[in-house]
Amino acid sequence: MAFATTDDVVARLGRPVADSTEAARITAFLDDASGLVSDYCRTDFQQHTNETFELVIEEGQVQLAPSLFPNLSISSITLYDEDQDRDLTTDEWRVVRRTLFVRCAPSYTTITVTASWGWAAVPAAVKAAVCSEVIRWLSVSPGTVMEKTGDLEVQYAATAYNSGLSEAAKSMLSKYRQRAASISLSRTNEPEIPWRYSTTT
Repeated sequence: MAFATTDDVVARLGRPVADSTEAARITAFLDDASGLVSDYCRTDFQQHTNETFELVIEEGQVQLAPSLFPNLSISSITLYDEDQDRDLTTDEWRVVRRTLFVRCAPSYTTITVTASWGWAAVPAAVKAAVCSEVIRWLSVSPGTVMEKTGDLEVQYAATAYNSGLSEAAKSMLSKYRQRAASISLSRTNEPEIPWRYSTTT
């Protein structure tokens, strides 16, 4: 799904679309730019509602993926324990920062989580970055990349489209980028877990 529309690009261009060919290029560039932004930020900027996924709990806790934020709201958790499924009460689990703690869970088990998370709308900075990249790509006409005559070879600068996201776009998106990192988990004693925290983070 594109993070901006053709109308968004046209408003920033300050002129109407020249013809159907340019309209098609804008549509394709919007999809491409949105894909690059999604990969760079490691999020789809979409609203996910009541989706179900599985997690493996080790020693009563699991680190939640950055893609589940912001606005994570867990509605239910089902624990697989001794070949039986059991729905946990809200007193039996808590999310602290980005770690899910589960009381009385076996040392290693699987849980099913139903939750909602994500963005109600694409952030303005993300839309602006996508539009600016599309306009930048539109300004470069496709042409000859390299010419060779005998021993003489001339290679022209790569087009803006082939270079991916610009440094300016990356700077605009920096606050939305989810950082990849290695995480070490250790057992946290139950008395230290603030069980009165909200189930929404």
